[in-house]
Amino acid sequence: MNFFTKLTRAIERNQSLMCVGLDPRTDNLPEGDGIFTRMVGWGSSLIDATKDLVCCYKPNIAFFEQFGPEGLRALAEIIKRIPQDIPVLLDAKRGDIGSSADAYAKGVFDQLHADAVTLSPYLGLDSIAPFLKDQDKAGFVLCYTSNPSAKEIQLHGDPPLFEWVALKVHTWGSSEQIGLVVGATQPEALRRVRKICPEHWILAPGVGAQGGDLARALSAGLRPDGLGVIIPVSRAVINAPDPRQAALDLRESINAARANLNPRPPATRHEALIKKLFEHQCVKFGEFTLASGKQSPIYIDLRRVVSFPDLFKLVTEAYADKLKGQEFDLIAGVPYAALPLSAVIALKMGWPLIYPRKEAKGHGTGQKVEGAFLPGQKVLLLEDVITSGGSILTAAETLQAEGLKVSDAVVLVDRKQGGVEALAEKGISVHPVLDIYTIMDVIKSQDLIDSETYESVIAYLQENQNG
Repeated sequence: MNFFTKLTRAIERNQSLMCVGLDPRTDNLPEGDGIFTRMVGWGSSLIDATKDLVCCYKPNIAFFEQFGPEGLRALAEIIKRIPQDIPVLLDAKRGDIGSSADAYAKGVFDQLHADAVTLSPYLGLDSIAPFLKDQDKAGFVLCYTSNPSAKEIQLHGDPPLFEWVALKVHTWGSSEQIGLVVGATQPEALRRVRKICPEHWILAPGVGAQGGDLARALSAGLRPDGLGVIIPVSRAVINAPDPRQAALDLRESINAARANLNPRPPATRHEALIKKLFEHQCVKFGEFTLASGKQSPIYIDLRRVVSFPDLFKLVTEAYADKLKGQEFDLIAGVPYAALPLSAVIALKMGWPLIYPRKEAKGHGTGQKVEGAFLPGQKVLLLEDVITSGGSILTAAETLQAEGLKVSDAVVLVDRKQGGVEALAEKGISVHPVLDIYTIMDVIKSQDLIDSETYESVIAYLQENQNG
């Protein structure tokens, strides 16, 4: 189970976005002999008092390192005592060159057994990638921190450095592995980061002793599903006379603020997919020349999908759902955009794959269809976008020339410009996952485009319904 799955389940089970920071100081440790015993007793007591009130725990490694080897040994023991169904986010702010980062990652995950870690982005991808090798682990990248002088560095440039970090996070990994750290003391920065990274989780420190406004932070940072923000608290709980009561009060305050915001209902799977397509610039607006030579104010560029693992996963799942219930012996991707999609779907679902070539090989077998097949087998075609239907028809004719049967095709997006109807006349039924009007409606409903752009594209589509 990866970090974010474990986190979401803990949130649902404990009805909490609160993360308790485990930051031991000499003055809050119990009396006794030996720093190891005192720290473990302190940590165990806090965990027992709050384990049904939190979504995760965040030990800060600095507060353990200050006590030397015994402090680090206590950290490892305290992490062992955290229930397995509550994730551990180690606040270590690691950031170093590749080989050092790899060693740090082994220490954090293999030795201390944390589920996630805070990371500094200053050295770029080299310092982040080693922490993401294990798909079950996660990293929270420092973006705009809660300390007073953060603006001296993090507001520098145009766009400001913190926004650039948020943009770069998209190229470093998916929202299923990477989160960001944005201080609750900076609600406007939270709002801007949420716009840049609509799906990513945000760790928002600064509520409590640092003066962050809880309601404003949640308003700026929560996703439409009411999730996406972790509120860490440390001193307000661990220094309280009754840590359990303090944690309970904070949890209720967070939940009351969430309820007052009245977030939108959770997005459907198709809405989530459309937002991802827009986020990763697979849906673009401007002036574009289509393969037919005609001009269009909207362009669907699904060749980009393979570069974003989070989107790639959603797209292949959408295809697989659409294919269920269809009758076929083989699937075939239309070259070229649908080929990697088809390969992943075939592997994931255990379906045999072939593909037609755009041109016959001038060497070897010289065949026009690659893969193993028998004449008479039924093939289901996969394509990314359908406009006129020409590419699907060409692929079908190539397959039919080899004795294969083609009567169905699944596409991700129908541009509603006559392709489906044209292929129906040729005996091929097209089954779209999405159509362009649905895409436009979802993008507009999420305020991702303005009314003028929406209306101009809809007018263009209506004028060109038959190609």
